[in-house]
Amino acid sequence: MPRQQPSQLMDEDERWQLLKRCLTDSAMALDTRVAGALILLFGRHASHVRHLTATQLTGRADNSYLTLDRHPILLPPCLAKLLHQLAEAPHTRAALIRVDRGEPWLFPGLVPGRPTSQTGLSTKLLAYGINTRPARNAALVALAGDLPAPVLASILGLHLETAVRWAGFAKASWADYLAARAADLRQQTNTTPQE
Repeated sequence: MPRQQPSQLMDEDERWQLLKRCLTDSAMALDTRVAGALILLFGRHASHVRHLTATQLTGRADNSYLTLDRHPILLPPCLAKLLHQLAEAPHTRAALIRVDRGEPWLFPGLVPGRPTSQTGLSTKLLAYGINTRPARNAALVALAGDLPAPVLASILGLHLETAVRWAGFAKASWADYLAARAADLRQQTNTTPQE
């Protein structure tokens, strides 16, 4: 069957309002704020967000990075602060967390050594008006409009065909990226010492 465009897409203004709420509303639970921001900003599945570990969060100089696939992504300072707070926060299920000897989950679940459930995380987000599918779709369309498909695929861990499909939804062309990449390669060839 031919693939269709996403049927559920959040309005861009609503996405930004919800993202602002996640970053600023201290009445929301910290884990809900972080999960919502990651979905609204980077278009992550709730299933991927719940599997994030504290070791994927790194800092260099004054910047913080989150590795979603292979490449670390520079985090906005507000989100970086929230992620560090979440990573350093004592978990309410501390007795269960100590049983696990693996990597520390950013979103620990009730079962020892396991992250929170996708249903539980999605339910918490929905209580604050963040429906994960439309939020993720809107974020991916926005990112695909700003980034060339190969870059989007690389930083988010998407298959290249999936990134190209999202670029099609955003009606973005990556011809400018290919031209810039070809110019970079020509410049590297011209500056490399000849043997």
